[in-house]
Formats: sequence, C-alpha cells, structure tokens
Amino acid sequence: MTPETVTDVPASEPPSDIPPLPLKPGPGTKTKSTLSRRIFRKKGKKQITHGSWKLVYADFVTVLMAFFIVVWVMLFDNISKRERIDTSCIEPVAKELKELIQGDAGLQSGKMPFDIDYSSDGLRITLKDAGEPLFQRGGTTLSDFAKKQFQKIASVANKCPTHKLKIEGYTDSEPYAGGANGYSNWELSAERANSARRELIAEKVPIDRIAQVIGYGDSVPSMAQDPTNPLNRRISITIIPPKIKGEVSMGGLSPI
Repeated sequence: MTPETVTDVPASEPPSDIPPLPLKPGPGTKTKSTLSRRIFRKKGKKQITHGSWKLVYADFVTVLMAFFIVVWVMLFDNISKRERIDTSCIEPVAKELKELIQGDAGLQSGKMPFDIDYSSDGLRITLKDAGEPLFQRGGTTLSDFAKKQFQKIASVANKCPTHKLKIEGYTDSEPYAGGANGYSNWELSAERANSARRELIAEKVPIDRIAQVIGYGDSVPSMAQDPTNPLNRRISITIIPPKIKGEVSMGGLSPI
C-alpha cells in the first residue's frame, strides 16, 4: 500500500478589511498593564534664612527690657515714698547702753541678758532670762535683777525724749494648767510687758512716750528649736525715732 502523500494546504488568511477581535481575558491569560507616565518636575530649593531667629530674639529682648523698666519705675516710685528713721539720737544711745553693759561686772561674769539690734521701727533692746530670772516663775512681778537692768534702759531712753517706746512681752511654751480657755501665756506676756511699762515710768520715763504694750505669748520664740527654753522669756523695748519722709535707706545701721 503506497502511503498517501499529504500536502500542506496553506490556511486561508482572513480578509484584511475585517478587524481582529479583542481577546477576552481568561484563566491563565495576562493583560498587558498600561504604563502610566509620571511627570517629574524639579522642585526649586527652598531659600534658607539663617538670620530670622535674630529678629525674633531682638523683639523678645526689647519687650523684656521694657517690662523691667516699667517694674523698676513702679518700685522706685513706691520706695521713694517710704520713710526712714532718724538715727541721729538712737545711734549714740546704742553705744552708751553697750558701754553700760560692758562696765557691769555682774553681767560680764554670767550669761549676757541683753540683745541690742535695729528693727524696722528703731533701736530694739531685749532683756531676757539668761541665768537670772526677770520675773518669778509664772508671775508678773519684776525681780531685783530685772529692775536694775531697767534702770540702764530708762537712762539711755531718756536721752531721746522725743522718741516713743514700744514694749513687747514674750514667754516660753510651757502651758498653764487652766488650758486654752483659762489664764494662758497670752495674758502672762501682756501683763509682764505692762509691768515693764510701770517700771520704766518709775524710772522717770514720761508716760506719754509709751506708744504700745503688746503680749505675744509663746507665738514668737527666740529659740524655735527649743520652745521651752528660758531664753524665750523676754521683754523687748523699742526706741522709735521720728521718721523722715522722702528717704530710701536707713543709713549706716547695723546690729551691735
């Protein structure tokens, strides 16, 4: 049997006028992705201003300076209206009292009962329980030792006859048995200050020179760490000089 000779018949091409049909995507087929064109534009460099902070800082300093000038003017106006004390008399008095204390052999042999300093009111002389008691315990009668010291105070206080006196009494913190509603350190301190007032008057201090008599009880201890210490029991006498208006400082005052 002679094998048939198979001749390839070329496939007929579709007419050129018929457009090709688009392929539908199906399983296993890939569609060609559309490439999007990106337009890159060169961005202009930002202009860097290195000196801008200097302007902000200069404005801040200007405002701050103006604020301090206003505050300074206000403070100076208030200070200029204050009064200062006339120290022409109390400075020699302080010196003389110090000499009297140094010349007392009895005081030099024991604990010093005097404190002399300057307060906002004037010359403050504090007599305290330093070995020798000023009053009998819990009482208001001055001891002989205290009367002797008040003689010194009265003698120097009379050197400034135009100066007022303020008398203050203080106690320690030991309470009375009567409790808060009974007789207390408040009454005791006030009565002791009043006893000091009577003693000064007895030593020829004019009664009209007494400006204030105040009792502080145990509310202002001189030794806050030891409120029951006898040194908290004291009498302060302040020599108050007349005041001079329009001055700012107190002059050359310093504690003795």
